[in-house]
Amino acid sequence: MCGALTSRDFRNQVSPILVKLKHWLHQRDTQYLAFYALVGTFIMAICTYTSPVFYFDYSPDNNAFFSVGKAMMHGKVLYKQIFEQKGPYIYLIHGLAYLVDHRSFVLIYVFEALTLIAAMFLTHRIAKLVLKNHLQALLVGLLSPALFLYHPYYDYGDTAEFYVIPLILSLIYLILMLKARRFNVSHWWFFAQGAFVGIEFLSKYTLLGSWIVFYLFVGVYLLRHRDWRHLGQLVGWSGAGFLVTTVPWLAYFALNHAMGAFFYVYFFFNTHVYLTSSVSFVSNLIQSTSLLSQFFLSSVPFFVLGLVGTLALTFRSDILPDAFTKLLYLLTFLGSDILALYGYSSGNVFQYYQLAYFPFFVLPFIYFCKFIFDRQTIKSDNDTLVILTTMMASLFLVLGVNNNFTSSRLFPNNASVTTLTTKVPQEPAQTEFGRIMRANSSGKNLTLLNYGSIDMGFYTASGAVPNLYYFQNYNIPTKSDPTILNSQLQAIRQKKVEWVVFNTPEGKAPTNWRGVSYHPGQITGGNLNPGTARMAPVLYRNYRYVTKHTQSFESVNVTYWLFQRKSAE
Repeated sequence: MCGALTSRDFRNQVSPILVKLKHWLHQRDTQYLAFYALVGTFIMAICTYTSPVFYFDYSPDNNAFFSVGKAMMHGKVLYKQIFEQKGPYIYLIHGLAYLVDHRSFVLIYVFEALTLIAAMFLTHRIAKLVLKNHLQALLVGLLSPALFLYHPYYDYGDTAEFYVIPLILSLIYLILMLKARRFNVSHWWFFAQGAFVGIEFLSKYTLLGSWIVFYLFVGVYLLRHRDWRHLGQLVGWSGAGFLVTTVPWLAYFALNHAMGAFFYVYFFFNTHVYLTSSVSFVSNLIQSTSLLSQFFLSSVPFFVLGLVGTLALTFRSDILPDAFTKLLYLLTFLGSDILALYGYSSGNVFQYYQLAYFPFFVLPFIYFCKFIFDRQTIKSDNDTLVILTTMMASLFLVLGVNNNFTSSRLFPNNASVTTLTTKVPQEPAQTEFGRIMRANSSGKNLTLLNYGSIDMGFYTASGAVPNLYYFQNYNIPTKSDPTILNSQLQAIRQKKVEWVVFNTPEGKAPTNWRGVSYHPGQITGGNLNPGTARMAPVLYRNYRYVTKHTQSFESVNVTYWLFQRKSAE
């Protein structure tokens, strides 16, 4: 038949593709990438709470992201019909995770593993530029996970600060290439950086410091040198990448009449309510610089990698070869680290925010590895013993800097599951309560209120879709926005949900828990709510006690309480 594709035609079309694929698979970098994939997947399995090796991901933030993502997948409009203040990309990936498994973070574990693999591979590529040796670059890449999984900066996992690591590393790689290649790099590099700016702008915009400095510095440099061709490439392709990653979201908010809610929550609320500092712009920059200095002085490894190593890069020319590269790298480093904690003061910083500092440890780490490699010759590019020894050393270092595995199924009945001393297998409160709620719900749709605390994981474990705008509390004093707890109390009074879950310190009853006196109206350690004494009379009038469960969270013994709506008499 005319136009039909014969088997010979098919082979002729497919054969070049197979040849290219075979060539790609035989490339050394491809084989190294596969090796990093195996190592990174295993390491993440024992380091992130999103891994199936763990009983449950107890992180309040991660569960809040999952709950909002789930609500989005059920048609609720972000910021307009459900309240949370992170960027929409965070909720999108968790919504996708919900579609894969309604009650687990297995897809998020895959995302985290891919993030670590990408970070290891980019570390390898940066090291190869510097060391000019394939095996040495492989060894550096294998050792790099200890830099990215340093506890408590990498805590439960699944944070914007962790996901940004490979993106910043890609920018560092680009910085090293630019002057060496006289700006003759593929336009896709600029497109990718523009796309990353859009993603971070709509994920957590305080992580944009490195790109802000990069574009300002390179733009001014090209303008001064009247390099219109490269300036046009930089602006045009970066702008295209930015538009691809931002315009769809603007269309989403516009079509759902939620543009006002988006600007209010994501920009105004974050900058005027959530930030702990109210001083001037310059004062905030000084404050952020002080926090960076304190961080470097808090630990010998941080001091060596962050300060001594960076100064060494500046004074030498074997890593950063010219003034342009040195100045661009240093300013990008400072811009990223200072803006990451902009608006926060000492004592009000969550340590996982500072994970954004760690990508800039990579180049100093490579410098110190080079110092060792220059004094110890590695004979072969295929030295199996050296590779296996380095791989074991990497795992040893990761276990030394991250002890999350002690809360995993490898340690049955650990404190994160129960405070009981027993050999009988136990389950965390989230799993136990979730099963009870699914088995005993009276309606078709399970409805739940997580009272007073950031999401404790019961929406995830039960499968409940949030039906209230303020489905949880937030890490701000009650006086900053009293409508949050007032609306939750009103929901209990009007019996808008079938189930209510909340926490108290171990040994405290709901009727006498009044919060921590020196943090009135505020969530405190262990994600403890600001108090339940005011809420208790309304609760007991409309709901009946079902069960309670005590387990440790963030070194605090916390009792979780489950109540069910009373039936109409």
